[in-house]
Amino acid sequence: MHKYLLIFIILFFSSSIFSFEDPKKYKDINPSFIKMTIKDPKQKVGYTVGDKISREIIFSVKKPYQLVEESLPIEGYEKRYRGQKLGVVLQNIKFTKEDKDDEVNYKINLIYQIFTNNVVAKPASVTADYYRLINPTDPENIVKYRIPSFTFAISPIAIFGDIKIENDMSPFRGPFYININNEKEFLKKTIVALALILIFLGYIWGRFTWIPGQNKIFSAIYKENKKLSPNPESIKKFISDLHNGFNKTVNQSLFESNLEILFKKNKSFINIKQELHIFFDISRSIFFENSKSLDYEKIHSWLKSFSLHCRMCERKLIVDSKDVIGKTPK
Repeated sequence: MHKYLLIFIILFFSSSIFSFEDPKKYKDINPSFIKMTIKDPKQKVGYTVGDKISREIIFSVKKPYQLVEESLPIEGYEKRYRGQKLGVVLQNIKFTKEDKDDEVNYKINLIYQIFTNNVVAKPASVTADYYRLINPTDPENIVKYRIPSFTFAISPIAIFGDIKIENDMSPFRGPFYININNEKEFLKKTIVALALILIFLGYIWGRFTWIPGQNKIFSAIYKENKKLSPNPESIKKFISDLHNGFNKTVNQSLFESNLEILFKKNKSFINIKQELHIFFDISRSIFFENSKSLDYEKIHSWLKSFSLHCRMCERKLIVDSKDVIGKTPK
């Protein structure tokens, strides 16, 4: 058991040592076997302690060569220049591999974090890496390819001394753009919310819109009778439909003498109490009295207004007192 553990430790450290071998001992590969694209951050100045730098490397190797994956950077390794630590540590590395007929494609994502600062701005870099490649048919002949460095500037946490902008024209400084994506998203959500609120208010306060739901008795009566011609038969039908609507609302026969039942069922009808009395007067005139002298056109117009008010009360909306017609049509 101890023997196998010892072999494992030796292999582990040998691979680690191999990954830090001096790249100068390997010759460069013919560039025709390599295709590479690097996406570096656009920001090249203004970094400070804790900031992260991301690099994406698209690396294609033509066969028969293959990438020695052990030569990729190791997480936790701190970049050095001439033996001196730079304060730039590889925090995370991820890569994917796609094997094709004539080449192998690698997508390598590197995230570095800065652990250094200074009282004044200073240059820094993600130093060059050397990826090793091997030809399986000639394993002794290992070659390398250089991944270029990324140079940037680390800024102090606070400004030290007097700064003149003309003396601080770093060639790495590009224009700083304000990211307004969050503001755009917030504006879109605000507009949508405002539109929904307006629709909701229109839904509640709209007098002439049909609202789906259970309380639509008088809405149907209003729609069914409002376009009928004003004649004795249509008036009788209109009044009968309204009586049936009241009876359905209170689940019993409603008369002028027991209007309190309607008011207990729906307090909104109290707002048109005066019109309710007029409605029963009209009903008696049409069905039980001499109705030849009545103006059916005026009565039909009044009934339309009255049924609309009943429709609003059914939905528990406020009927404007100015709209209530308090006189019996003649």
